[in-house]
Order: sequence, then structure tokens, then C-alpha cells
Amino acid sequence: MPDAARYPKRSAHAARTREAIIAAAAELFSAQGYTGTTMKAIAITAGVSVESVYLAGSKSSLLATAMTVAFTGREGDRPLAEDPAYAAVFALPDPNLALNRYVELVSASIARSVGLWRTARAAADVEPEIRRLFDEVLARRRSDLELAGPWLVAHRLITPAEADDVVASLSVLVSHEVYEHLVVQFGWPVTKYSAWLRSAIDRLILNSADRPAESSPTEQGRP
Repeated sequence: MPDAARYPKRSAHAARTREAIIAAAAELFSAQGYTGTTMKAIAITAGVSVESVYLAGSKSSLLATAMTVAFTGREGDRPLAEDPAYAAVFALPDPNLALNRYVELVSASIARSVGLWRTARAAADVEPEIRRLFDEVLARRRSDLELAGPWLVAHRLITPAEADDVVASLSVLVSHEVYEHLVVQFGWPVTKYSAWLRSAIDRLILNSADRPAESSPTEQGRP
């Protein structure tokens, strides 16, 4: 019998301890960077022992986990399409409503994780293990974004020939770097960024080349 079933209180306590450690790591990595954050500081912030922090993972793995949790709200590396919130977006029959909801979700995800993204990006230049983990995150992100191509084609918003270029452009629009540039450097409120992102996605689709007249977004119910 699994320990979680035999000792539910112990399992619940372990889960809460891990959540506290990941939350503390996220807070400190975002505020102090990778080198400025110590395992002892994570332990103090989480209210646990240093031994518990080391049991939760290495410093680099804690950063990677904190990034994932901040962006998706959960641990693990399953595709975003399998996440209930994003799966619900893909299942919406109205593409206009789906894109609105997608922008809401991705804006919130980036806002939660931009500090950690900045820390990981900087640490990747000097820490080989962070570089490996960061590259894995980038690869998963690309795989997630590539799911948008077939969805846009299926809703007749783009043609199959346009899919690769549209997805590549979309990856720029929804990047942490663009959010950081507009919100952090230029001081835009998140609401303004989200409105800009929604408009930019519209322009990306509308300006795609070789648009068949019968498949324009306007005819699909877009304003």
C-alpha cells in the first residue's frame, strides 16, 4: 500500500512542506537572483529546516520547478494542452472567445513567472545545469506553441502554409521578454499589455499572406 494511503496526515504535511519550499524559492529567486539565493535563505523563508530544502531538490531543480509552478500553477512537464484551463480554451467553439481567454491565461502566467524567467535566463549564461534546464523549458514552450498552428488552421484563421511562420511570430508576442519590455521597462499596466497582445494577435492573423477570402477572421465572427 502506498505511503500516501497508509499515512495521509504525513503525506499531506510533506506536500505542504514542499509547496512552502517552492513558494519561498520562487520569492527569493525572483527578488535576489540565482547566486543571491541560498538554500538556508529558502529554508528560513519557508519556515522549514535546511535539510528539508535539500530533500526537495537541488538549487537548480528548485529554480526550474518554481518557474513551472509559477507559469502553469502545477509541477510537471505535461503539455499545456493537457492543462484543464488551457484544454478548455482549445475546446471552445468560438475562436474569438478562445483567443480572448488564451490572452487572459497567458498574460497571467507570464506576469507570475517573469521574475523567475529573468533569473533563469541570467543564470543559464554561467551555470551549465541551469542552461540545460532552461533549454528544456524553451523546448517545451516551443512544443506548446506549435499546437496553436493546427488549431488556427482548423478554425480557418490561417492556411496550413502559414502555420509555421504564424507560430514563430506568436512565440515572440507571448514571450517573457516582450512582457518585460512593455510592463517592466515601460511601466504598462498588465491590462494594457493584455489588450495590446490581443490586438497584436489579431493583426498577425489578419496580415498573414495568401488569405482566402472565405476564411477571413471577420467572417468567423471576429469584430
